[in-house]
Order: sequence, then C-alpha cells, then structure tokens
Amino acid sequence: MATDAPVARQLVIKHVAVPALAPTTLLALYFTPVTTFGCLNRGLMALAVTFGAALLAFVTVGIGIRMRVRKQPGAEWWALSTLVLALTLALMLGLA
Repeated sequence: MATDAPVARQLVIKHVAVPALAPTTLLALYFTPVTTFGCLNRGLMALAVTFGAALLAFVTVGIGIRMRVRKQPGAEWWALSTLVLALTLALMLGLA
C-alpha cells in the first residue's frame, strides 16, 4: 500500500499541477501591470497561452477518448487534465 502514494502523487502532478500552469499564467498576466509589457503584448501573450491550452485540451480529450474506447485504465485522469486546461478558456471568456 505504501507504494501507491508516489504513483498517485505523480498522477496528480502530471494531470493537475502541470496543466494548471496555463490558467495560473493567464491570471499572472491579468495582474501584471500594463507598464511592464504594454497592453498589446499582454493581450498577445494571453491569447498565446489560451490557444496553447485549447490545443492541449483537444489533445488530452483525444487521448482520454482513445483510452476509454480501448478500455484502458486512467482515462478519467485525462478528462481531469482537459477540464483544468479548459479553465483557461473559461477565464479568457470571463466565465470563471
């Protein structure tokens, strides 16, 4: 039983912490003063982060669906990654 904790920790890091970098980056850009990068550059960086997160969300949902169809374990972790990445889109649209 003691060996399951490191595996669970690795799964949480891989499927929650790493994808959470995208919404965290977007929030950091939101709170960055305009004088630091300028308005246009901040907007372009926010769009780049959002488009990158959207692309990765499509990739993770594809992996999750493929795993679900093949009845492989762990598809729900990929769905969780997709939701975390989709949070970036919700933040950009002002839904969250």
